[in-house]
Amino acid sequence: MVHYLLREPKSATDSPSLILLLHGYGSNEQDLFSFAEELPDDAYVISLRAVKEISMGGYAWYDLDFTSGAKMINSEQAIESQKIIMKFLDQISNKYTFNTNSITLLGFSQGAILSFSLALHYPKRFKKVACLSGYPDPELLKDINMGDDFSQLEFFFSHGKQDPVIPIIWSRQFKSIGEELDLDFEYHEYNEGHGINSENYYDLLNFLQ
Repeated sequence: MVHYLLREPKSATDSPSLILLLHGYGSNEQDLFSFAEELPDDAYVISLRAVKEISMGGYAWYDLDFTSGAKMINSEQAIESQKIIMKFLDQISNKYTFNTNSITLLGFSQGAILSFSLALHYPKRFKKVACLSGYPDPELLKDINMGDDFSQLEFFFSHGKQDPVIPIIWSRQFKSIGEELDLDFEYHEYNEGHGINSENYYDLLNFLQ
């Protein structure tokens, strides 16, 4: 079983939801969990630790290849991580009672790339999807069924205009894909780098509420 942190619902509800947090490259499950207390009271909040241990005590969902000048993803590892995440959701649904067809994904950087791919591959499993400082990776999306019904999904995309890690021009592809697939989405750009400033944070909380 993947290592995770859990915040149980703070208010009693008949059908709690689940918010799944997926951190970025080199980070860990503590990162996004730092704002778990701010997330909706009626939800389980689970922050997953990525599967690959890398240097300095950090973790990654897949390796990056810097040799080609761009940060190319190891798509085989990324696809394997997606399978691990879906298997985890199936396992955890036996432990906690939540709506298994209305899961919220919140991902940063690598976690955002995976969140977008997961939502389009399994559009009936997810509801709200927040992709922070990521981009739609064509390697992971090439087998998407464009005829699927994505109407249940709501997306929040955000990116820093000064992001030195993932160029904002990559993030803007979220908009073009969103329009092409007629997705329900909002797209935001902020005066920040590869991170989440306060304006971005409050817009995100507003979306999740």
